[in-house]
This record gives sequence, C-alpha cells and structure tokens, in this order.
Amino acid sequence: MIRLPPLSIHRNEIAEVRLVTAAREWLEQEDTKRAKGIHASGLLDPRLEYWRDMLPRPLTEKQTMLFLIGRVLHHFVISSVEPATAPGQSDSGSHEELGILFSPDLIKDGHPIEIKTNRSFYPPREDRLQDELSFYLEQLCLYLILSNSLTGELWILYLNIKDEANRTFPEMRCYSVELSESQFHDLEQQIVTTRDLLLKAKAKKDHRGLELCRKWLCGTNCVYFQNECRPEGRYPHKDKKKWLA
Repeated sequence: MIRLPPLSIHRNEIAEVRLVTAAREWLEQEDTKRAKGIHASGLLDPRLEYWRDMLPRPLTEKQTMLFLIGRVLHHFVISSVEPATAPGQSDSGSHEELGILFSPDLIKDGHPIEIKTNRSFYPPREDRLQDELSFYLEQLCLYLILSNSLTGELWILYLNIKDEANRTFPEMRCYSVELSESQFHDLEQQIVTTRDLLLKAKAKKDHRGLELCRKWLCGTNCVYFQNECRPEGRYPHKDKKKWLA
C-alpha cells in the first residue's frame, strides 16, 4: 500500500464540460454519416422518428453519456467475437431492404444478432422473457424481417446484476429467438404499413397520423412534447401518475 501525503484535490468541472462536449460532437459526427432515408430503428416509435428527422435537436448530456457507453460496449463485445472489427465500429454496417435502412450489430450466417446493455440489478424472469425484453425483441424482429431470417439472437450485457452478497457485477445473457413463417409475414406487413405511414407523414409534414410513442419516451422525457408534438390524449396532462398508469 502506498501511503499518500495530504493531496490538493478539487473537482474540475471545466474538464467535465470539455469531455461531454467532445463526446457529443463525436456521436453527432458519427450520426451524420448515416444514409438518409427510413431507418429500421425509427419504425419502433415512428412519431419520435418524424420529429428527429423534421426538427433535429442536439443530444442532452444524459443522452450523450448513455449513447457513448453503449457505443463503447458494443464495440468491445463485437471485437471479442470478430477480431477484425475496425476501430470504433459498433455494428455490422448499413443494409437496405423494403426501402428501409438497417444496421444489425452482428450478422452470423445470415442471422442477425442484437446487442444491448442494461443497468438493471436483476435479469429477466424466465417465465416473463417476452414481456420484460419486449423493446429489445421488437428491434431484433425488425432485423429478422429485413434480413429475411426466421432466427436471430439477442445478447444483453447486464452491467449491475446483484449476487447473493448484494454486490453488483456484469453478466452476459444470450437468447435465441425464432419466428414461424406466418409470424414473419404478419410482422413484415406491420413494418411495411408503418414505413408507408412515416413516409406519408414526412411528405405532408403532419405527424398526427402516426401512433403515439410508448409512454416512457413521452412527456417530459421528450424535447418535442411541449411545443411541437402535443400528443393527443396526453397533452396537457394534469395527473401525471394517472397518465403513466
């Protein structure tokens, strides 16, 4: 053990601002490289995608740090199974199908693999996998349809799983997902319908024909809620608890 003398220590908030600013600029620069068009991720909550496309806003500090962590961890996970991964690469590159751009994290033998990070203290219950992983599964199913595959995988890096002593540690969980042919065709139709509605909304510059976003993305969590979107039935909301129920 090193016995330290009394040190002069102070928080350097200027350095913090510089680091967050640099991270935000890097993330936004990476986003500018994305091809223009309908992106698969935007079909999950098309109304939010409409506003991000029509009225882009800079990332908040929280968004910047969350996205930065996600990009870094994606890169390391992908590099561990694909040693030839290019520096900074965090997905398999851009592809297009049905007029939709998509970038699966990995593709193995034609089957997409979606990688997620999660800060939950507890892994999902085995008897509630679809409910607890629904948002992740929606994105994976998009990639299944666009990759013309009935099977795929979901890899989740849980950063803070608690053990028996109440200590936290990272743990990886991998899930195989399979669709029947009828499920595939039903999902394909949903995707095409949503794509067409989003294209129509952008052409008419009218978001009201798009379904409302999932609730945890709405309200004060969304920069467009107050002045631009004002979602029907949610704005203005006087009883926040009732609205979130």
